[in-house]
Amino acid sequence: MKHIIVYFPYELQKNPKSGSGVRPKRIVEAFKRYCTEQELELVLISGTTSERERLIEQYKDQNRFSDALFCYMENSTMPYWFTDPDRKPKKLKMDSDFWALLKKHHIPISLFYRDVYWKFDDMYVPPKGIKFLRYLMRKVYERELKTYEKSVDLLYLPSLEMNRYVGWKGTISELPPGMEDVQTEQRELALEKPFQAVFVGGISDQIGILMMLESFKQINEKETVVKLELVCRKEEYNKYKEMQQYEQYSWLNVRHLSGDELIDIYKHTHIALIPREKNAYHDFAVPVKLFEYLSYHLPVAATDCDAQARILTEQGFGTVSNVDKDNYAQAVLDLLQTDRYKEAKQQIEQNAKKNHSWYARVCQVAKDMENIRVGRNND
Repeated sequence: MKHIIVYFPYELQKNPKSGSGVRPKRIVEAFKRYCTEQELELVLISGTTSERERLIEQYKDQNRFSDALFCYMENSTMPYWFTDPDRKPKKLKMDSDFWALLKKHHIPISLFYRDVYWKFDDMYVPPKGIKFLRYLMRKVYERELKTYEKSVDLLYLPSLEMNRYVGWKGTISELPPGMEDVQTEQRELALEKPFQAVFVGGISDQIGILMMLESFKQINEKETVVKLELVCRKEEYNKYKEMQQYEQYSWLNVRHLSGDELIDIYKHTHIALIPREKNAYHDFAVPVKLFEYLSYHLPVAATDCDAQARILTEQGFGTVSNVDKDNYAQAVLDLLQTDRYKEAKQQIEQNAKKNHSWYARVCQVAKDMENIRVGRNND
């Protein structure tokens, strides 16, 4: 039977809580749907080294190469040699030998390379905090990329901007996080004062967060124009005393919620906020929260970090400002103008799910891989 290989050189989490764990689960679900609709089989290879070895040997014994349409892979946030629970490398050539075998049989291979945080000193903490190990681990990450270069036909990145740091010489394409298929009763919230805005997520980026709070202080100086629901982890909030001075203002409501508890928040808000500090990492990183907001049809006011700004402006999903309290306040107020707000809502409702769902991601992968396969056949 014709089939698609989906390859993860690590164990998939059963109940993922973070974006890095959720993405593989959602991609697999979308591939299953695609295969069902196209009458294909999904061959999933993942797990520990020993589990992958068993699945690889089973596939080779069955000699199914001629029926494979393509292979889609996703890397881990650590080099694939260290993804077993004990972090000890085993069978160092097992994965790459299998990829080479796929390549020998002219099976197109694509790889989603999720992050390059290891290139940034302020983000990558070396094992046991030993600085010398940072240098050694970077060499391992670079070696991993060279290994991928031998087999991968198309590299997917969360944003094209990220390749400034990956430095991939071959073909690249963009594959940001996907939108969840949210099934909630849609109720049109009247666009009237006081408007309601929401921020959900981590608050360690205090430059962005404090800029946002100052913007809302300015917006609400004479009267409450826009209320802000700020949702974050309680332990994290307690660490940042400077934020806590804003609790005195009636326009701010700080809450510590997660999961399904957010649904009611999203249903009763007009716009969502992404006030990130502009830096090299934020310029290419695409926040998962952006697509969570869009899945609830919320226009977004964000700062001008390159990748997120491009998505919002090109597709009309919101407004963008630089990291300045005056400019950000204006971006929030602009987004709440009747015509601008309705236009953003319309763009989200018509195009966001179509272009950014997990299923849309898989369809894009399948189309890209088919083009590679057809191109080879025509050579």
